[in-house]
Amino acid sequence: MAEGHLVVRWARRLRSLVGQPLVRVELPTRFAERAPGLVGQHVAEVASNGKHLLVHFSGGDVLHCHAMMFGSWQVGRPGMKLRKPPERVRVRLRTAEREAVFFNGPVAELLTAEELAAHARLNALGPDLLAEEFDRQEAWRRLQADPNREIADAVLDQTIVAGIGNIYKSEGLFLAGIDPRTAAGALPRPVVDRLWRTLIPLMRKGITDRRMRTRPKPKEGEDHHHWVYRRRGLPCFRCGSKILRIVQGKMKRSTYWCPTCQSDEAVAGEDRPATRHTRQRKLPGME
Repeated sequence: MAEGHLVVRWARRLRSLVGQPLVRVELPTRFAERAPGLVGQHVAEVASNGKHLLVHFSGGDVLHCHAMMFGSWQVGRPGMKLRKPPERVRVRLRTAEREAVFFNGPVAELLTAEELAAHARLNALGPDLLAEEFDRQEAWRRLQADPNREIADAVLDQTIVAGIGNIYKSEGLFLAGIDPRTAAGALPRPVVDRLWRTLIPLMRKGITDRRMRTRPKPKEGEDHHHWVYRRRGLPCFRCGSKILRIVQGKMKRSTYWCPTCQSDEAVAGEDRPATRHTRQRKLPGME
């Protein structure tokens, strides 16, 4: 699934259309009748909110897109060679100078200003981790609303914090030294803030990187892009312990982690309380 950094990257590319009159617009079938009404208008603004992308048109309508697992954008010159077959095109926006094509994404809806204001899914989103001013206090409040929820599951919930996906979840918790099974309510505020301080620059770097990378590129030897993600059974780069994988939450998402680097002792310096939430047993799905 496209994580927040990639949606920010797409939004930046789509801004190359801002202010230019649209000469061709293609929309999904249920919105096709409204497409001709957008011709002659221009893109007024492009914004991202977590994993959601919003294209605002000068007439007041807004295109809302979510790439989910398979969607992607291509932006270039009109008539560019498409990276995917024409039947995969969900949205096409063309000006005299630029063209943007959205492939495969299951969510592509044209909303009026009133529909956007009342949009339940968008209104439920938590603070955007990549927003210019990330609201840490609101993120903390939402985490505490379900204190028994495991932290790795909680940070994937877009109604708590918007933008984090499965890769950055595993990598961020590893780099912050947090056991992914720990209940959110058992983590003191300084530890949670440390997770945000870890993830924000990591994800901002991902906006400009051509490939998602969370580890430094080695000067020699085999290159591994991630510390723990999809490294089950391999030795931790820091301590040599075997990387584990667990399945968490209702969506059964995989989490990769190091039991040594992400132990209670690893965060002892943060005055982490020894509560029933932090005394973990071996859980179902742990390998």
